[in-house]
Amino acid sequence: MASQLHVYCSVATLREALSLLHPVIPSRTTTPALECIHISTQSDSLELTAANAEIRLRICCPARIVTEGSALVPAKLLWDIVRRLDEDEDVALLWQGTTAILETAYGRFQIAGLSPEEFPTVSELPEPSLELPAEVVNNVLHHVRFAASEEPLRPALTGILWEFRPEAVIVVGTDGYRLSRFRFPIPLDYHGSVLIPADTLDLLRRITDPIRIGWNTTHVVIADSHFTLWSRLIGEKFPDYERVIPTESTRRCVINRERLLKALERVSLFAPTSARIVRLHLQSDTLQLQAEDEARGDRAHEAVPCQYSGEPLLIGFNATFLTEAVKAAQKDSLLLEFTEPTRPVVIRWADSEELPVLESPLVIVVMPVRL
Repeated sequence: MASQLHVYCSVATLREALSLLHPVIPSRTTTPALECIHISTQSDSLELTAANAEIRLRICCPARIVTEGSALVPAKLLWDIVRRLDEDEDVALLWQGTTAILETAYGRFQIAGLSPEEFPTVSELPEPSLELPAEVVNNVLHHVRFAASEEPLRPALTGILWEFRPEAVIVVGTDGYRLSRFRFPIPLDYHGSVLIPADTLDLLRRITDPIRIGWNTTHVVIADSHFTLWSRLIGEKFPDYERVIPTESTRRCVINRERLLKALERVSLFAPTSARIVRLHLQSDTLQLQAEDEARGDRAHEAVPCQYSGEPLLIGFNATFLTEAVKAAQKDSLLLEFTEPTRPVVIRWADSEELPVLESPLVIVVMPVRL
């Protein structure tokens, strides 16, 4: 391919592509090429690629190709320029030697780049083989991602487990204090699992098309019609998560999610910063939430109506963990299932009440704290 790239595309299109690629650019690296966006032409589209030590992302966007070629342009300066251009205009991108030139109707911007050959290549990457609806990824991001750990000393928990079974895709995230499991029924002629870094999946937040996914022993690839994302897999063993999900309960509470969430957000303002404990007192048809900062003398109490069956129960939770779990459930009516004050709560959608726990679409588990 010739190196004298010359293309036209809309500022809006280029800005959208760069906004997706920008999070991939490493903040610190000893490889200058990784601070750049690799740009090349493919048929009637422009391919823009960013990479770091773990992830490689390629975005395709429509463009008018005058001369085919490739370029390697510093990402930060390119992004800073493009996001300040008028969105409804077109921009011309030219490559002369190792210099990128952006031209608009009113300006010309010259950026010193690198030789495109300096951008690292990766061999033996897997080909995508399984096709999944976009809603699978959307459900993972909405319902499961929050539970993954941010603690690098426990690498297995910083990933999200994807299990492919003949009858369903099951996706699980946990940090050891809360767990979220989403089950998406779909017939698959496949059985296996893969542990994908949670940060990798964050790059999929804007997808709307069906995806294709494939992997080998070290990498996973996820693609749709506009992007291709490669990522290293986590080589650690994910915990046996089904062992920590209670499948039986002695106390059940059906409650409006929005009312519970708002009450949690208000009452948790009074939880001590150190422990963040909120007490739940369940009896009759009322869930009472309580928090107290003994050092300051601040106290809060709020009652939320519910449908409760079982013996009265007093149980405590980390306010942040419980609030995030309720927020992630994203349905009007929730089922909270308890056994004892020292055992975790299981949160499901209320319309899953008749299903066995492990056959429910969404199962969230939150560990209690000792009172």
